Amino acid sequence: HSVDLNAADRTFDSEWVPLYNDQWTLRILWGPQHDHFPADSQDIFLNSAYQMSPDSDRTGIRLQGPAIQPRSGIPESIISEGVISGAIQIPGDGKPIIILGETVTGGYRKIATVISADLPKLGQIKPGDQIKFAAVSQDGARQALLEIEDTIRRFKEDLSN
Repeated sequence: HSVDLNAADRTFDSEWVPLYNDQWTLRILWGPQHDHFPADSQDIFLNSAYQMSPDSDRTGIRLQGPAIQPRSGIPESIISEGVISGAIQIPGDGKPIIILGETVTGGYRKIATVISADLPKLGQIKPGDQIKFAAVSQDGARQALLEIEDTIRRFKEDLSN
């Protein structure tokens, strides 16, 4: 059933309004080519703060910060393959790019993927904002998505009352 959100007397509690700021932690699952990067590069990726570059666009969020170096002997690019929103590519300069919805293929190694529950955050990040990454398990990613779905369900119930 539909809810009339234009009703003059309709209100909802401020708990439903997300608090955004200029610092973001994005949860990730390791990507299909994470093994192309040595442990120290993976540690740099997880323990560094990046900033959204003003060079970002609708295809991807370009990050400024420490470069991620591949294992020696690994080619800079791979055969192009399909990519999904949230995939994090590492191009030749080592600066991560978070893929957005406009890109469908890519030829750079993907170290990680932003979990589904955190994808909406990508649309809120502004140039200059700080971004950190936190690795989670598949079960953790699944639980985060279930929590989002539960929040949406509770919000709909709250609007119906």
